[in-house]
Formats: sequence, C-alpha cells, structure tokens
Amino acid sequence: MALDIARQIVRRYPSLGQSWPVQQARAWRTRQSWRAHPRRMASWYRDAADMHTRVFVSNLEVPEAPGLCQPTSVVLRLFDQEGRPLAAKRYGLGRNASLVLEVRALLPPTRRGHIQSGMVQIDFEGPQLGSSRAYLHWYNDRCLTSSHEKFGLTIPAVGGYWTVPNVEDSDEYRVHLAVTNLDSRPYTSTILLKDADGQALETSVEVPLNGSRFLRLDRLFDDPAAFLGGRPGVLYFGNNRQPAMYYYFVANQRLGTWRAQHL
Repeated sequence: MALDIARQIVRRYPSLGQSWPVQQARAWRTRQSWRAHPRRMASWYRDAADMHTRVFVSNLEVPEAPGLCQPTSVVLRLFDQEGRPLAAKRYGLGRNASLVLEVRALLPPTRRGHIQSGMVQIDFEGPQLGSSRAYLHWYNDRCLTSSHEKFGLTIPAVGGYWTVPNVEDSDEYRVHLAVTNLDSRPYTSTILLKDADGQALETSVEVPLNGSRFLRLDRLFDDPAAFLGGRPGVLYFGNNRQPAMYYYFVANQRLGTWRAQHL
C-alpha cells in the first residue's frame, strides 16, 4: 500500500524521481535483485597434501561502460564430494577490486588438508561483467596450474562428448578426471577410453547434486596402460545436459607436479 502511494506521488511530481531518497530506494531494489538473481559460477577444488586451491574473483570496470561496475558482494559456498555443505561466507567487493581466497581458510579446521574432492560455488551479486568470471589456482610446493570456472547458466547444452586427446597412462604420468555437478538432480556421465586403433572401453560415473569426483584413469578402467599399448588414446566424457563441469589433471609422478585443463 505504502509503495503504491509512493509511486503515485513520484508520477505526479516527476522531479522527486531524482531526489536522494528515491535514488537510494532504487539502488536498494537493484542490490536486492542482484542478490536474488546472482551470476552463479562453480568449479572443483581440492585441499590435500598434494594440492591446495585458491579462488580469484574480480569486479573491474570496462572502458565502454565504466558505470556498470559498482560495489557488490560475492558469496562462496563449499561442498564435499557427496554434495554436503561445508562452509559459506559473503565477501564485499569494491569497484576495481579483486577477491583472493585460500579455500582452506574457509574450511572448518578439522577438514583442512582432508578434502580429496569438492565443489566451490560462487555467487556474484552484481552486474554481469566479463571480469567477474572466477579463476582458480591449484598448487603445491612444486607447481601451480590454473583455469577458470566451467559453468554458465546462459551456455546452451551441447549434446555428445567432451574429449581429451593424447591420453597416456604410465608410471611417470597419471591422468585424473575432476567433475562437479551443479544440476538439480544426480548426474550420470558415460566415459569412453579409445586406443589408437579405435577400440573402446566404457564405464560411467554418478555425481550427486552439488557433488564432485576426482578419478584416476587406472581406477576407472582395468589396466589402461596395457590397453593403450604405449600409444596415446582419447577419453570421451558424456555431456547430455551440461550440468557437469569437467577438468582433467595430469600428474607427473616423478616431479610431484600437476597440469590442469578444462573441457
């Protein structure tokens, strides 16, 4: 009732629309809309002896529309591999500022160093600027590898498979699959491994809502090294509705390093 009366007054006296109280009310409604409909992003994280995770989110103005960049907030939520919530926190983010967060700092103390696989969800509660895309570092004392979040509600689903070429399995190099699920239901993905002659092995993995998996190639298939026969193969990951985010990691067993790539 009071809101209707206020709108009638503003319509009757248009100059009031530029007054400080009215502008503040509009700004408040805009912030509430951003908070109710954030840009939701997500990615995979790990906090263990061999790998830690760092998250970056920026709020930078763009030259063609600098006014779009406004002080905003970012909500980070952490889930374990079964999709159970572990932590959540809202951070303020000013204009032309960046958030750098060590994931382990947000984890409960008893879980630090003991998360083999998890999903980090990032809600950017402001205008959808290109700079707001989240980036991640996965690192240890010997290496650092990086990629960006791999989920977008505005990205159309692409039926078929994501592929990883030049896959090998040996005592020196191990391929791992990291997958997270932001769908509203459990997601089952088919996985194919083809050798150089096109012969295939097939399996599947089920990921619960908000859950994740970190899977070694030799845990997905029996003796992949013998199947590949010393020649590079190809991995195919089923992508039916695109609720899942895939990364693959190559571990150098001798050096203790990781190399990551999103699919």
